[in-house]
Amino acid sequence: MINARTKLFPVLALAAALVASAATPSFAFLDKTRFVAHLGVAYFCFHHWVLQPYESGAMASGAPHRISTIVKGGVALLFAVHEVKVAQKIAVESKDPLLQKMDAGLVALTASFATLGQKFKSGNFSPQDVNTLKSATSDVSTQAAADGATIKDVPVPAVAGT
Repeated sequence: MINARTKLFPVLALAAALVASAATPSFAFLDKTRFVAHLGVAYFCFHHWVLQPYESGAMASGAPHRISTIVKGGVALLFAVHEVKVAQKIAVESKDPLLQKMDAGLVALTASFATLGQKFKSGNFSPQDVNTLKSATSDVSTQAAADGATIKDVPVPAVAGT
């Protein structure tokens, strides 16, 4: 009898989880937490693979491993654009007024990431481009912090050899 109960428990737990997930839309679950996490990952990618190498001179003409640094920065920007778009979708679908206010800043941030990504791709970018993107990320972070949602730098695991 105990063996039958042991086998029945996971089935009942799964059924309860399915009913609970159907009752609550997934996009409404922890909106602010998901929003801040996605922006944190985007900022981490930008900060560690674009801004820091740029500020240290690793992207300057003649720098050792310049091309690989620029390629890594471009890939990081692509991922950052994806993460910002996910955060924007969360903001649009949320009923939270804070997240809805953040939407305009995210549209501008996405455009800034995309513009810099295109310039990385073509190999022609200027210091002003990186500074503009740095300013856009600071604006979104400041707006979020002022509204009570601090965006933190979230490290993401890197692929071996990067």
